[in-house]
Amino acid sequence: MVTKEAVMDALSKVVDPEIDIDIVTLGMVRGVAVEGDKVSVTLALTSESCPLVDRIKDDVESVIKGLGGVSSVSIETDVMNEEEKSALLEKLKEKRKTLPMPGKLPKHGIKRILAILSGKGGVGKSSVTSLIAVGMQRRGLKVGVLDADITGPSIPKIFGVNEVPFVLEGKIIPATSSKGIKIISMNLLLGNEETPVIWRGPLVSTAIKQFYTDVDWGELDYLLVDLPPGTSDAQLTVLQLLPVDGIVVVTSPQELAGVIVSKAVQMSKMLAVPIVGVLENMSYVQCPKCGEIIRLFGDSRGKLMAEQINTQFLGSLPIDPSLSAACDKGKIEEYHNKAFEEVVEKLVS
Repeated sequence: MVTKEAVMDALSKVVDPEIDIDIVTLGMVRGVAVEGDKVSVTLALTSESCPLVDRIKDDVESVIKGLGGVSSVSIETDVMNEEEKSALLEKLKEKRKTLPMPGKLPKHGIKRILAILSGKGGVGKSSVTSLIAVGMQRRGLKVGVLDADITGPSIPKIFGVNEVPFVLEGKIIPATSSKGIKIISMNLLLGNEETPVIWRGPLVSTAIKQFYTDVDWGELDYLLVDLPPGTSDAQLTVLQLLPVDGIVVVTSPQELAGVIVSKAVQMSKMLAVPIVGVLENMSYVQCPKCGEIIRLFGDSRGKLMAEQINTQFLGSLPIDPSLSAACDKGKIEEYHNKAFEEVVEKLVS
């Protein structure tokens, strides 16, 4: 005879593949009913469009039928309420405490730190970071950009900055854009922007830490950290050491980009750093003559992704030759786009 206790014990072996914690501990098992050889389970998901719901349901059915003496398993799903979501977040925070992480560095005069993240390269993350900085500066905010892409830095080129930072009283004074945005990047320290940085992970991590601790950022409303693509040493260094307030995820319409971004999303959950929004770049091209919208990379998936990870969708940005030209000329601060102004407004508010 199958018991409710035995079913719950079996369900404790089902792990949410996104978070790597079992569904009982996460509070996802809302109810279990046993009637003879029939078992019913109600699961509470984080969102209606949970991308791995089928896998979780398959695992649930498998472990219950593995008990023996079970003829059928019925699984119903619902969406977590706010109380359940809060409890799940606390579990994630507890999980984070068990990870081998050093303590966070102090903020000093910086009010907010945002990390700009993408799962893969080529989605325009650095140009998005630069546009966010420009949009914030236009709102009268004091902004800095830390280029954490040590081996592939591009922020100085986008802003047209080439002055070499100098040291004053033991602190590095960052370069400043034409509109007053503070910038630190490996390219500014090389002398020649074509010089490659061929470093292993530990050296990259050390450089990122020094860009934060050894640079005199002064008083800032926002420090934007332009991360390299992926989920390696550089990203871990930023999210573990720096007191990051939130992550902006940059993606593109291709399904592949969405799959890879999900890895970055899982990393943010494991480190308990909130995702404050998803932005879809290169979403479409607008014909300059007739205004027709052409989706070169397929239908937009950014809004669906934002719903899946329970965060706001910041918007879709077009492929704009004017933006490419502005970045190539180092004139990003002269670029204007209404769509992006709306994105920055959402992000700041």
